[in-house]
Amino acid sequence: MAYPTPLEKSNSAARLARLFAKAMSASPQKSTLDAWAFSFDLTESTQGLDLTHEVTDMLVETTRELRSMRALLADFGVPENLLSYYVTYPEQAMVATNLSAPWGTTISNYMKDEVLLSFAWYAYILPEEASTTTNEELGALTELLAELEDALKAPGLPRFIVDTISKHLAAIRRAIRLCPVQGTKPMKDAARALTTDIQLDQDEIRSAADSADKSAMSRVGDGLYKVWKKTAEVAGDADKLMKTGQQLIEMATDVIDKLN
Repeated sequence: MAYPTPLEKSNSAARLARLFAKAMSASPQKSTLDAWAFSFDLTESTQGLDLTHEVTDMLVETTRELRSMRALLADFGVPENLLSYYVTYPEQAMVATNLSAPWGTTISNYMKDEVLLSFAWYAYILPEEASTTTNEELGALTELLAELEDALKAPGLPRFIVDTISKHLAAIRRAIRLCPVQGTKPMKDAARALTTDIQLDQDEIRSAADSADKSAMSRVGDGLYKVWKKTAEVAGDADKLMKTGQQLIEMATDVIDKLN
């Protein structure tokens, strides 16, 4: 029976080790900003100042995951002297003031071989997480998001509905970006936020839908349900959300005519 190597496991240390390994494959001549952008798969989708904002946001979330991993390792009995040095260095490499420095300089200062080896050991120590996702699942969700975004461009849709759904689409896209760093937790948060907001705003949604183009609303409603369901599935939260989110289905069916 083949067992996964530490870097193939599903836990915070393994995710961070994979992220660092990908960043290390970037050219040393690149800026630290560009190296992190490459590791987060942002280089093709974002440019200029937007890229700086996106990378900074991802580094903040990666630092949160790093600190969460450190706390969990301490709970598992890893001594502080095996954590402070090796965890602190990558955190310093992700500080915004280093983004303009050459990546080669950041590597030599903070991302030495022993740091990467430590994260392989951390990944070995931590248990596998129960909920995981795959690139194929994230790709399928991305396609559903694109279909729903296209449906929201149709004329005859109330601004309230467009803005409400667009806000959640942006949150789900961000959760997809965060999955390689934080696992399924961001996706679970996005699915639950969508469920909660639809329930809380159901009266406003019903009122807005009364004046909407029926065909456009039907397409949006169908797309919204598919996105919501797939997000819950990717998060490993489908069974729980299908029970607690039944009100969403009933409300959408009543308003949109087509959902089940």
